[in-house]
Amino acid sequence: MMTLGNLGEHEAIARLSAMLGTPGDVLVGVGDDCAVCALSGTGNNQLFTTDPVVEGVHFLPSDDPVRVGNKAVGRVLSDIAAMGGCPQWILVNVVAPPEVAFGRIERIYEGMIALCNRFGATIIGGDLAKGASLELHLFGTGLVPAGNALLRSGARVGDAVFVTGSLGGSLAGKHLDFVPRVDEGVFLRETGVVHAMMDISDGLATDLRHILAQSGVGASLQGESIPSNGSLEQAIYDGEDFELLLTVAEGDSDLLQARWRARFETPLSKVGAITGETGVLRLDGQVLKSKAYEHYRRP
Repeated sequence: MMTLGNLGEHEAIARLSAMLGTPGDVLVGVGDDCAVCALSGTGNNQLFTTDPVVEGVHFLPSDDPVRVGNKAVGRVLSDIAAMGGCPQWILVNVVAPPEVAFGRIERIYEGMIALCNRFGATIIGGDLAKGASLELHLFGTGLVPAGNALLRSGARVGDAVFVTGSLGGSLAGKHLDFVPRVDEGVFLRETGVVHAMMDISDGLATDLRHILAQSGVGASLQGESIPSNGSLEQAIYDGEDFELLLTVAEGDSDLLQARWRARFETPLSKVGAITGETGVLRLDGQVLKSKAYEHYRRP
């Protein structure tokens, strides 16, 4: 019998995605940070995304519930930010054992509401069900001007590769306390020079490979240029940074960085370049091994 453990997360998603249809008003379906759908007559496209946060996988029972709530909403808002979108509505499904203290759930909602308020999102409903562990399943929508969503598929040979912030070491606390780069995502979209973008949730190497696969290109990273919270290996492979990863024509790089510095204190670092070696990711000239966390796969 084929199991999820045999397949792994990515193969399971690929097989399930192949079963789905694509209606004409779905502009971008499975495979990007958000699905993108047409909103006729509005001048906008609708963004849809969803994310689970599960106790024992994404947070610990001892973690501050307010911080857990921040992470739960932050993951959804980060997906919308990666498309250059503006957050809109949030639905929250809570799964919990009967013995969970209601005050803990209230504190989680405090964290979720605080981050929603910061970025103009609103929790409008959801559901509550009994289960074996505490789980938060969030669904979010956003808006982006029609035809302007930033996708993973736009990288071009010769582009510079950039990241926001610094990478690695998220388990030290950043994975609960991060602020999604919503304002930065809108700014980057409005510059008109970004070719491809996504957020870094599975690690720089893994997520850059998603851009390479969807754009049909390769990339070369410069280790000394990668901003790290610890070791270079942590910066490349650790997940849950929730920074933005983007590509821009080399000729636009200096102007983009100048405009960025005038607006944000967060660093924007050039870490490499897009190459014509389709699917090949290099670090300091050497082919980089794939080594990342994947649900259902043993390390």
